[in-house]
Amino acid sequence: MRVLNLAALLLATTLASAGSLEKSIDAAFPDEIAGLKLNKRTEFPEKPLGVNLSYLRPGPLIGSIYIYNAGMASIPSGTDGQAVRTHFGQVIGEMKQWEKQGGKVFPLDGQPASASVTKYEGCGPQFIWKTYEMQLPENTLHSSTYLTGVKNHFVKLRITYPKADPTAKSDAEKFVRQVRQIVGGC
Repeated sequence: MRVLNLAALLLATTLASAGSLEKSIDAAFPDEIAGLKLNKRTEFPEKPLGVNLSYLRPGPLIGSIYIYNAGMASIPSGTDGQAVRTHFGQVIGEMKQWEKQGGKVFPLDGQPASASVTKYEGCGPQFIWKTYEMQLPENTLHSSTYLTGVKNHFVKLRITYPKADPTAKSDAEKFVRQVRQIVGGC
């Protein structure tokens, strides 16, 4: 019996050390999501800023997951709460910061001027989201931002990739869907 308990403990320790366990929302993020590998976990010194998990694949396709409360005591779950909608407006305003780096930022053609809400089936939260094209001197990028409320925290995804990457859009979609399931405990 002791051998089985020790084996179970070792297995649990091994599994727990892979990826990142985010206790704030009770979610375990693996070393790889949709072909993107966990590159770095950053815990910000200011507690309201929470953590960032950065996932990468060559191309590059960058998938960033931010889990934070922005100093708010109560954040409604999902996308419908006023706090989530207001915060999303602030987050999208950050996209304009790219223009200060010498590029042009505008909503992707074909997307409504206002943000959309995902309509994924099955387990996991929906996200409010918007995609931008960023024309920088050296490259044109697509960058999508997703936001939802989960267990009194914001969960924000930012996925960025070169416009010319032929598989990035579908890989980015897979990343969002898999993160959704992880966050939802599916």
